[in-house]
Amino acid sequence: MSAGATKQAVRCTDVVKRYGTFVALDRVSTEIGTGEVVCVIGPSGSGKSTLLRTMNGLEAIDAGTVNVLGHTLPGPRRELETIRRRVGMVFQNFNLFGHMTVRENLVLAPMTARGLGRAEADEAAQKLLTRVGIGEQIDKYPAQLSGGQQQRVAIARALAMEPEIMLFDEPTSALDPEMVNEVLDVMRDLARGGMTMVVVTHEMGFAREVGDRILFMAEGQLLVDAAPATFFTAPEDERQKAFLSKVL
Repeated sequence: MSAGATKQAVRCTDVVKRYGTFVALDRVSTEIGTGEVVCVIGPSGSGKSTLLRTMNGLEAIDAGTVNVLGHTLPGPRRELETIRRRVGMVFQNFNLFGHMTVRENLVLAPMTARGLGRAEADEAAQKLLTRVGIGEQIDKYPAQLSGGQQQRVAIARALAMEPEIMLFDEPTSALDPEMVNEVLDVMRDLARGGMTMVVVTHEMGFAREVGDRILFMAEGQLLVDAAPATFFTAPEDERQKAFLSKVL
């Protein structure tokens, strides 16, 4: 656990998620401390993204509990709404509003959900875009930006809600290779700043460098929870060994 990790941010207890007869999550339990960067890796279809989406209620669960910042799911709708205000999420495919400028994408949620005035929201948007290295793009439309720039806008938009936890669902997998590092650099900066982060990723170098812990999933089960040095250099689980042999 990193030096900034002092208390629990997320606790998943025996979480089960089914789609018909398919078991996407099979009694998954884990805890994430405040200030930790946890990278979730594993083969396609292993339940990584499903687990991530249970942490802000995008996926309802069939059994078990998910506690986020003291709020428990399943629970009353107000619990879900509170979690979503306190947890930011960045998706694989940006999910920006194409008919809005970058500025409009960033000010919408703070004005409607946080009650900020336009001038205050504008100022915050400019600061966030400058922080992610694209302040000059504020009045362009998403279609005028590269994929890497769009993903940085998506990160800035999530940060505009001042979240306490950031969830990243394969944020670089839709990008051309030359754009990957510009997004990872923003995520590295967030990690250095102490942001609690859960990252589903195929970027093994990032996971090794930035992660405090690695969660390895296969067939809906959490098989390994280890520090990066142990995970990458001394694998013990056979499915973990097979996976690493293909990606390293």
